[in-house]
Parts: sequence; C-alpha cells; structure tokens
Amino acid sequence: MQKVVLIQAPTGARPIVRDMAGGLGFDGGQAVILPPLELLTMATHLRKTGYDVGIIDSDIAYSSGQDLLTAVGLARPRIIISTVSLPSLYSDCAFAQELRSCAPALVFVKTGISYAPLVEEILRKSGADICLFGECDDAVHDIIQGREFAGTARLKEGVFSIEPNRVVMDLDSLEVPARELLDHTRYHYIFLGDAVATMQTSRGCPFACSYYCPYPLVQGNTWRFQSAGRVIAEIENIVRVHGLHNILFRDAVFTLNKDRVLAICNAIIQKKIDFRWWCETRVDCLSEELLVAMKKAGCQGMNIGVETGDPEVMKREAKIGLTITKLEQLRAQARRIGLRLHFLLMLGLPHESRRSLYKTYSLVSYLKPDSIGVCIITPYPGTPLFAEAKEKGWIETYDWSLYGGHSPVMHTDMLSAQELVYVRDTINRLFYAHQGSIRQRISAFFERVRFQKWSFEGAEQGRGAGA
Repeated sequence: MQKVVLIQAPTGARPIVRDMAGGLGFDGGQAVILPPLELLTMATHLRKTGYDVGIIDSDIAYSSGQDLLTAVGLARPRIIISTVSLPSLYSDCAFAQELRSCAPALVFVKTGISYAPLVEEILRKSGADICLFGECDDAVHDIIQGREFAGTARLKEGVFSIEPNRVVMDLDSLEVPARELLDHTRYHYIFLGDAVATMQTSRGCPFACSYYCPYPLVQGNTWRFQSAGRVIAEIENIVRVHGLHNILFRDAVFTLNKDRVLAICNAIIQKKIDFRWWCETRVDCLSEELLVAMKKAGCQGMNIGVETGDPEVMKREAKIGLTITKLEQLRAQARRIGLRLHFLLMLGLPHESRRSLYKTYSLVSYLKPDSIGVCIITPYPGTPLFAEAKEKGWIETYDWSLYGGHSPVMHTDMLSAQELVYVRDTINRLFYAHQGSIRQRISAFFERVRFQKWSFEGAEQGRGAGA
C-alpha cells in the first residue's frame, strides 16, 4: 500500500489562514486557526482508493520545521503533497524543496493560485514534480497515476506546461471528509470558540465583485452546490460521529439559494441536531424568514460583505445590489432576532476618495455591527483589478509575501497607499473606542474630528502614491 502524506506547510511566526481569500491565503492570527479542508477532502478520496494516508497540519503540530521534516522522513511516503499560499509563497516553496532531502518521494504542491506566471514561479522555486491548482478532490488518485492532468502544471525538461483548470460540478458526489484524520479540538474560530469544524457546501460565485474578489478567480463564476440532504448528512457526521459542536461554513455566499438554506435549517430543527454555526453571505441573499430559521437552527451570526460606505462606489464597483437601506433593515432584523453581524470592509477601490472612506466609517458608526474586519485592497494576480492596476502603474510591489490583505501594495489615482493604512488604523481605533475607558473615548472624539477634517481636505483631488 502506497503511503501519501499531505502537509499544511509551516509559516513560522506569521499565521496564514490558507483557505481564506478564496483559497489564496489571508493574514490571520491566533484567533482563527482552521482545519485544512482541501487536504482533508483529497485525503479522504485517496484513502478510499487504497492509499495509506496521513495529514500533517503545521498550524497545530510541530514547533519547528526540522521536527516536521524528521517526521516526514520517518514516515517514508511515496507521495508528498504540500500547500502553497500567496502570502507565504516564498517560504512554502522553500519548504517543498527541503522535503526532497528528507524522503525519497514525489513532491507535489497544492495551491489555489491559477495565474499561470505565478504557477510557473511556484514550480521553479519549489522544484515540485507537479503543481495542483484545480479542484482535485476526486481526481488526485488519477493524477498520481498519470491518468489525469487537468488543473495541474509541470516543467517538462525545463519548459512550463499548464493544463486547463478543473472543477467538480457534482459536489454531492464528494465523500464526507474523514475528519478523524485531524485533531479538530485544536482548531479555533473567533466567533465560535474551540473545536471547530469547517464545511464548504457550495463553490463558485456569480457576482460582479469578481473585479477584485479572489473567490470567483479560484472557484469560478458558476455557482455549484450540495443538496440539502448531502449537507445534513455531513453535519450529522460532524456532530454525532465526531462530537464536534461548532461549524464554520466556508461558502463564499452561503445563502445564495435561500430555499436551499431554509430546507437545511428546517432539517436541523426537525432532527434536533445541536450545534452552533457561522457563515458568510450578502445582504441581498437574506430575508427575515430565513434569518429566523437560521437562528432556530443554531446560527450565531454571519460575516457580511459591505466593503464601502459610499453608495456611489457600492453601485459602481463594490457590492452591486447592496444599498444602505438594505443594510439598515438587516441590522434591525439581526438585532431583533439575536444574530451577530461582522461587517467586512475593504479600503481603496479605484473610485473611492477621502470622503468615501469617511462615509465607510460613518456607516459602521451608525449601524453599529457587532464587529468589523477592515482590509486594504489587494490586487490578486489574475483578477481584472490586477490587470488594471498593473496597466495604470498603481501596484507598488510584487513581493507576494505582502499580499495577505492588510499591507498597502497599491495606490489609486485618488488615494495613496499611506492614506489607506492611516484610514484602516483610524477606523479600527474609533470603532472599538466605545469599549475603552472614559479617557480613551474622549481621545477618540478628537480623533474623529481630525479624521473628518482629513476627509474634506483634498477630497475631490487625485492623490496618487506621492501624496
């Protein structure tokens, strides 16, 4: 029986949440440590097809890279599959090279990156035999055997070769992941606590925010989904077989089909499945009826993509279909029902001005979501934004280690990179100031005054990187 080891590569002191940003990787922290779901689905398929399979997740095991390499060497696998994410690309590739020295195995790398120039860079830096970038959940066995190459890339005698992307259309056909391969008690999500399992019940996103969003880039624009029955079967496996009672749904838009989610919630209630869960979605994919059912079924809250507080920018290039009125209605409904809202904000869309950014702060200050996440715009390679930013000279660095969602890697005609950092830090401080002392609140008042003054100064002028 051939041994296969799948590895979540170590990132050292820099936490990366690899399955966020569509699977490209996102700067995280100890508040979010999630299981490697993609490796788990591949491992489940490999085990079913007769392989001896193990998963090593460096996020929760092995304090040093050398200890991990020693463990891999002792396992003597025939195949090693190791992850590569965008913000940890350099260290991930270096680790893949080290794997060759510790075991006489074929070394594959698995990434969410599909932008061909970067896939080639990964292959050359890692020395991997094959790079898997497509949805290889149910094809990894055929890839290992050399019968399937869709969604993979190789170097043939030094010449780069890449095959068309691969997607799984029938998500119901995928096996329920063998979660016993991981110690889920070690995983954590800030809004659910410890012992968290993750599920992905759909893939792809058809919305126009694909201009900047990495989810359609990685998963495609065609929305594919599991049936309500298949979702319930996996939930029951997690809760009743594995004894886990916290589930984070990793769908880009969990409630895109409201009838499907309503059926899922009703089944959870009828079957009396006791667990807590969190999801991510859009305002225009919710209704009060659905919110009530979600709460009864154990939902604690959701991440809501808002991006900007400027209605014109919303309409033009952010969450098209979102309006301030819809956000107001959702906030009122969620408060009444008892669901928490985490607003996802992104600063630096091309048509945002200083006034736009102040409107974003004003919106969250007015609506008072339970929490916010503020990111700086990142031109992910392969998105239309990346092509436009490259053409217009907005990109300030191609150091991929900075492409984790929080570093200023580009400016626009309206705003400098430095201004985006200033606004991110200011919004975070002002939003959370109400939790501080009286002295901190007084200080925040004067900072709001300075922030508002800044938003008026040069508000309609192009700023650029040198501002």
